[in-house]
Amino acid sequence: MAPKKVQICFLETCCTGGYMAAGQWKTDEDVSSTKDTLEYYTDLAKLAEKGKVSAIFFADWYGGFEIYGGSMDAMLQAGHQVAHLDPLPIVSAMAAVTKSVSFAVTMSTSYENPYVLARLYSTLDHLTKGRCAWNIVTSWSKCAANALGQENVIPHDERYDMADDFMDVTYKLWESSWAPDSAVWNKSTGVAFDASKIKKITHKGKYFSMAGRNQVHPSPQRTPVLFQAGTSKSGAAFAVKHAEALFLNTSTVAQAKKVIADARAAAAARGRDPKSIKFFPCIVPFIGRTEEEAKAKYEHAKKHADPVAGLGQFSGYTGIDMSQYPLDEPIDLSKANQAMAIQSVFRALEASESASGPWTPRRLGIKMALGGLHPSPVGSVQQVADVFEEWATEADCDGFNIASVTNPGSWKDTIDLLIPELQKRGMYWDDYEVPGGAFRENLYGAGQKGLRDDHYGSAFRWGMEIPEPEVVEEEKGSMPEPAVLPARATVAAHG
Repeated sequence: MAPKKVQICFLETCCTGGYMAAGQWKTDEDVSSTKDTLEYYTDLAKLAEKGKVSAIFFADWYGGFEIYGGSMDAMLQAGHQVAHLDPLPIVSAMAAVTKSVSFAVTMSTSYENPYVLARLYSTLDHLTKGRCAWNIVTSWSKCAANALGQENVIPHDERYDMADDFMDVTYKLWESSWAPDSAVWNKSTGVAFDASKIKKITHKGKYFSMAGRNQVHPSPQRTPVLFQAGTSKSGAAFAVKHAEALFLNTSTVAQAKKVIADARAAAAARGRDPKSIKFFPCIVPFIGRTEEEAKAKYEHAKKHADPVAGLGQFSGYTGIDMSQYPLDEPIDLSKANQAMAIQSVFRALEASESASGPWTPRRLGIKMALGGLHPSPVGSVQQVADVFEEWATEADCDGFNIASVTNPGSWKDTIDLLIPELQKRGMYWDDYEVPGGAFRENLYGAGQKGLRDDHYGSAFRWGMEIPEPEVVEEEKGSMPEPAVLPARATVAAHG
C-alpha cells in the first residue's frame, strides 16, 4: 500500500518574541525579536515556498495572558506571546513574494463584524489569488473581552450559537450577493458590472442583522478555506458543519485517532464526505542529521527555556495562577477550582514524555517553554519522519502544523532535512498540486476553488434558495474533549 501523503503548515504568530518556545530569542541564532519587520515575514514566506509548504497558519488573539501573578508582567518581561502585530495586512506582502504557498489567518466571531470580516477576506483572497484561509475562533479570554469593551466573556455554548449566525451572514455575502458572471467589463457597451446580477442580501438572526451587498466582487475562492479548532461538544458540532480543516491539539496518536474518527463519523452523518475534513495536529520537532545532533539542539534550547514564561502560558490556558506554587516543590492542585480538569493536563504530560518523578512548577514551565503539550519528538531526521508516518498512518491525520523552537532554525530543519525524507518515503508531494493555484485546489485537488457541494455553505450559492438557520442536535458520538487542556485553552483559538 502506498504511504499516505501529508501536507505541512508552519504555525506562527505575529508576536515579537516566542510562541511555542519561551526564551529562545535570547540565543544568537534566533531572530524572533525581529518579528516586527516586514523582512521577517517575506523571508518566512519564501522559505516556506521553497519547501512546498502548504500554508503559513497564523494563530492570533486579543488581549493577553494575565493570570500568572495577576498581571501580564511575566509574559512581557520574557517576551513571550506578547507585542502582537495584526497578521492580516502582513499577508499581502508575503503573497507578493511568493506564488503558491497559502496563508491562514485567525479571526474571532465573538468580536468581529461579519460584514467587515467578509470584505477583509474577499480582499485578501483577491490579492493572494485565492491563497487564503480563515481560522474561525470564538473568544474565551476575559482579558480580550475587557479590552474590547465587554465586562464578561460570552458563555461557551452561546459563543458557538453566535458563531453559527455569524457564518450565515458571511456565506450570504460571499456566495449569494454576486452572480458568477456579474463582472462584465464590456468596453463596447460601457457596462462594468451587471447590476441585475448583484443583489442586496438581508439577514435577521438572533445575534446579527444586516442588509447590503458584499462590497467586493467574487474572489477566486469566494469563501476562503475554513479552518477551525473546536473539540468541545458545541465546537465539534460547529466544526463538522463548517470546517474544511481542523487544527488539533492532541498529545498522543491515540487521542488524535479518536478525535479524527469521531469527527469523520459526525461529518458523514451530516452528509459530508468524511475525508473532506482535513486534520492538522500541532507538532514541535527537534530534528538533527543524527540523533546526537537533535539531542544537542534540545539541550541547547532547554538551557535558554524560560520556565516562568511557560508557567504564565499555562496559567493563561487553565485559569490557575501558578505563581502561588514554589518553583521547585511538587505541585498540589487538589484545592484548585479546576482540579479535575487539570488532572487531564497532567495525564497528557505523562503521555507526552518519558521522564518520571513529581511535577514541579519549574519542570512544568520548562515543558511548556519547549513546545507545551504537543508531541515534541527529538531525533534524527529518520526518527522524526517515523513519528510523522505513525501519526499519518495510525491517527489518519492529513498533515501537520509545525511550530518552531528556534527561529528560523526549526523552519530550515523542516525544509532541508524533514521534507526531503518525507518525499523519499512517498509521503510528501514534489510540487504543489496546482502551482500558483488557490489554497482549496492544493488542499482538495485541481478545479476545486470553491466550496465542495457537500459543504453547508454551498447552499448559499447565487440562484439557490437560502436555507433557514438550522438547529443541529449534537450527535452522541460527537468529538470528545482531548485530554490536553480545558476547552477554552485551544492554542490556535485564543481569539
